[in-house]
Amino acid sequence: MLVLISMLMIKHTLADYFFQYSWMIKDKGTYGAPGGLAHSGLHGILTLIVLVLFGIPFVFSLMLGILDSVIHYHIDYLKSNIWKNKKLTPADQQFWVAHGTDQFAHFLTYVGIVILCV
Repeated sequence: MLVLISMLMIKHTLADYFFQYSWMIKDKGTYGAPGGLAHSGLHGILTLIVLVLFGIPFVFSLMLGILDSVIHYHIDYLKSNIWKNKKLTPADQQFWVAHGTDQFAHFLTYVGIVILCV
């Protein structure tokens, strides 16, 4: 269980920081825009891969990957709109509160996925 959640966190770090590009970031506050969909879709695909590698049946892994993608999309959408509506920048403390809360919500998603898998 600890290894699985660790792999999901590594997956999260890669998708959120290494494989997220400016065209994805700028779209996350617009519902249905391609950038946010691509970003959350990448999370779902990577979650599917991690779960399959851990021996979770493919169909169940696929369902959890889709669930992760949908949840990730809406968490990011909410955070992006808080930033946009309050005109927050990295110089603002509330920017980081929103970002930290966003990351915590993603972490809780992975806790839920692991619970469903064990």
